[in-house]
Amino acid sequence: MDINPAAGTLTSLYPAAAVVDARQRIILPGFVNAHFHGESVLLRHITRRTPYALWETLSHLGVARARLLESSSLPDVAALHRIEGFFHLRSGTTSVAEYPAPYTPALLEVAMDQMAASGVRFVLALQTWEQIEAVRSSPPGERQYSIALGPEDGYTTYSLENLLRASTATQIPLAAHLGEVRAEVEALRSRFKKSPLRILKDAGVLLPSSHLIHCNHLPEEDLDIIRQVENTVTLCVRSTVAKQTGYPLLRPLASRDVRICLGTDWGETDLLGEIRVLRNLRKYVPGTPAYSPLELIRMATINGAHALGIGAHAGSLEVGKHADLVMIPLDDLRLPAYGSAPGAEELARIVTDYCDTGMISDVMSRGVFRIRNSEPVRADGRELLREFRRLQELYIPRGEREDERAPGIPLVPASQGEKTPLMGHGETGGEVSREQTANTSPPGTTPDATLQKFPMVTKKIGKVFGEDDV
Repeated sequence: MDINPAAGTLTSLYPAAAVVDARQRIILPGFVNAHFHGESVLLRHITRRTPYALWETLSHLGVARARLLESSSLPDVAALHRIEGFFHLRSGTTSVAEYPAPYTPALLEVAMDQMAASGVRFVLALQTWEQIEAVRSSPPGERQYSIALGPEDGYTTYSLENLLRASTATQIPLAAHLGEVRAEVEALRSRFKKSPLRILKDAGVLLPSSHLIHCNHLPEEDLDIIRQVENTVTLCVRSTVAKQTGYPLLRPLASRDVRICLGTDWGETDLLGEIRVLRNLRKYVPGTPAYSPLELIRMATINGAHALGIGAHAGSLEVGKHADLVMIPLDDLRLPAYGSAPGAEELARIVTDYCDTGMISDVMSRGVFRIRNSEPVRADGRELLREFRRLQELYIPRGEREDERAPGIPLVPASQGEKTPLMGHGETGGEVSREQTANTSPPGTTPDATLQKFPMVTKKIGKVFGEDDV
């Protein structure tokens, strides 16, 4: 991809290339979602309005997750991650750190194939030894991975040593889903007599390439270690609020100049929404750092790319990098007046203060348009909608679906020919034609029996958003 103010110059240099008129458009690097659970695109309807500490009481959640792990669910897993890829792209995201369900290698392969086919670049967190072995024995390719350290209550000296050996042998960096809730941190300190980051550092698994996620309840000494090792911390602010798992350590991290990137964690795919929350949070929570618009854009782009080890290819618009970009038209009445030659800071302010995903007109990934004029280019929007409805019928109890009518993806058929946007949770955008579809009844399942296949870890929450750490 090349950029030039004169179209004639481009056509003379590249006679076979298409020239896109991007005048009156803001061009941003494709967003980098540094932490996301793909199955939450579907399962968010079960967990809505329920604190994370009570998820273990949601029998429907255990049933649905267990069914997704069955080998017979391969077509459902394929459809789920095909839809996930579209949600990310329609939100302007071109790179994702994916924490999938603990699939078998066969199911994981299908999920990876579908995300890659969508055009999204993903860094996949391997969460089981079976997954690690499958990747170790597969031929090298373009796919990128991390090795998850697993839940904190599973940390042992032996497990950390084994994971470090696996990381060294495969040259795959480690990722730590750390300190999301206070009880996990306290349990680690009780068992090891050390803080979480000290445990990881002493075990040799904390390196500059290590991906740290959440970190809501780390003590001050751990933040100093993060700064010394020069790690990037992935914050998922809206998810923290929704799940009631704590308060992100914004001020302590800012005081140490720790690099921050953003993830949406569960359900949401909208990084512009994460940016808006951080932009406005200081109005409601005194002491929150006042991030500039450019800082916030960097958190959602180049900082995430650095954290995931893909900064050489993604996260910024530079010569030699892949053409991952997002376009937002400036000729929108919802936007404020701007100067004749607005600079980067002014354009960033327009994005952070006024734009939402519904304003994104075009998304390019690796030089290929995936969203063009608000419509998917290489996906059939109507088919995606049918597939999503089928999954909802199979996995989400009817009462859950009727209460949560996800914006943009109605769960109740409308009249013939009515138009509705097909988007992710809380998003608006391109339109597709809706048709009446027949409901399919989910097969009978015994919740108690299924839950035994997918045990859920108890999370005790001792702190809620806004308390203590401000």
